[in-house]
Amino acid sequence: MAGGRSGTIFIEDFDVGLVTTFGSVLKTIVLDGEEVQDYAVQIPGVTGPDEYEGLVPVIFQEPEDVFQVGYLPHISISRSAITPAMQRWHPGGRAYQVAAKVAQMVEGQNGQIGPTLNELKGYALPFDITYDLHMRARLRQQANNMLRYLGQYYWAYSNLYFTDNEGDERGYVAYQESIDNLDELVDFSDRTLGFTMSLRIEGELDFSDPIVVPTMRAAGISVGHLVSGTLGG
Repeated sequence: MAGGRSGTIFIEDFDVGLVTTFGSVLKTIVLDGEEVQDYAVQIPGVTGPDEYEGLVPVIFQEPEDVFQVGYLPHISISRSAITPAMQRWHPGGRAYQVAAKVAQMVEGQNGQIGPTLNELKGYALPFDITYDLHMRARLRQQANNMLRYLGQYYWAYSNLYFTDNEGDERGYVAYQESIDNLDELVDFSDRTLGFTMSLRIEGELDFSDPIVVPTMRAAGISVGHLVSGTLGG
């Protein structure tokens, strides 16, 4: 923790951690005449589109991203549910209490030194976040190679990693709940082969930012005695 603080995290952190954990990187590509950044991953035995320089596109399924599904092979990701995990909920308490960054250090009548302001953060709320990873390709062996690759990172009991806004690495348990067939056949020349891997992440979400409150006088701190050489001195 940086200075006793723990970072705040939200849904986008798990979205990013989901794809970077299995090796996805941001690539600058040209789509519709504009340069954009997209995630892509190198998978042995699978050659991605030229637009991604042979890497396999990793697409989050959102309404504005429909045009990207035409690229094969690709991995598309949909978030299917965010469910409160009440069995992991512990009401009350706080994640940390530290001196606020804008606090001044003061000396009490008993000689103890402390801050004029404290920064407090409550615990993040526990949620189970479920994702579906859809692997699509034209060729069966490519689809098999994609499944084999993702299976190295996510299985019945695995982990997802990302870095929070305080620069600390977070790790969360990820459960592979199922692998389903994803073969689509309009006609032989327009077939799509692949798999859907469903994951459940034991995550947590911060709905409130840290707050800054005055130090309680009951703690023996007098704001009338600034310590020379400390913050604000």
